[in-house]
Amino acid sequence: MAAGIHAQQILKRIRQHDEIVLTMHSNPDGDAIGSALGMAWFLQEQLHKRVCIYNESPFPKWLSFLAVPCAYYTDTADIPFADPLVITLDAGEVHRFGETFGAYLAGKKSICIDHHLGGGDFAAEYAWVDPSMAATGQMVAEIVYCHAEKTLENVAKSLYVALSCDTGNFTFGNTDSACIRCLARLVDTPIAVAPLRQALDNTWTEQKMRFWGTLMGMVRFAFDGQLASVGVPQGMYAEYGVTKEDLEGFVEHMRKVKTVRIALLMREEIKNNAPFVKVSMRSAGDDDVRGILARFGGGGHKNAAGAGIAGTLETVYAMLYPALADALRQ
Repeated sequence: MAAGIHAQQILKRIRQHDEIVLTMHSNPDGDAIGSALGMAWFLQEQLHKRVCIYNESPFPKWLSFLAVPCAYYTDTADIPFADPLVITLDAGEVHRFGETFGAYLAGKKSICIDHHLGGGDFAAEYAWVDPSMAATGQMVAEIVYCHAEKTLENVAKSLYVALSCDTGNFTFGNTDSACIRCLARLVDTPIAVAPLRQALDNTWTEQKMRFWGTLMGMVRFAFDGQLASVGVPQGMYAEYGVTKEDLEGFVEHMRKVKTVRIALLMREEIKNNAPFVKVSMRSAGDDDVRGILARFGGGGHKNAAGAGIAGTLETVYAMLYPALADALRQ
């Protein structure tokens, strides 16, 4: 089905509701936040809906330059709407929206908009899942422009960030002609790209630079340099005066080594008083990191995927090692 038809169907359902809750996967990335903010600005200012955003994770500080048009809640109990339409963005499995979200969603009308493989079955009203889209932000743009030829500056800024973050600033293999046409339309709003790039790229602290310098020295290689991996102990954040947000983008940098086919970042956390590791993987070409992490309950794209796995950095690496070996020996 063409994107325009999906957009029309979603707009039809949105127009039937006055109160809308937007949510995205926990620990939201640039595409998730950009999509949610772009949709929130559109719904509130162009469709005149009452809107709020829910996410169990706090709003990422590295994206604080983006304007937020509505309330942002981290507890479902704080959401003030009695019977809203719930729109989920950038994930197709209920568990990815947080531990309490499934209970909140039960019995409510919902729409899923996502560009990852599979999922969306939980949506009671409509599911648009399209892995051919470069970013969920591109799908939101389709909806926005299905309503009107022009949109607002804050909508376009947010969706620009969504597209930029999920395409590696328009350098990844998912940057096709449809993505570029969407980009051009957003820039024509008009928006100024240079300040957005400044806000995205040039915000490091001295602490972050020293943190990354240490991490670079911690990267280890295996399989004749085809795998680059690093494990980040939780205590490093306090030691360097940084947060886990300061890891954003590091996994992509490991792929800059010429021989590396798969980059693996493991971030230590504590969950339910037990060790837990957040895993991020990146690859290129035919190396399917989503297929690897799907064995551990993860998901994402063929060349960019993540998972949460119970265990220590050492035990999780040992669990992943056989699957990585199978992939890299092909």
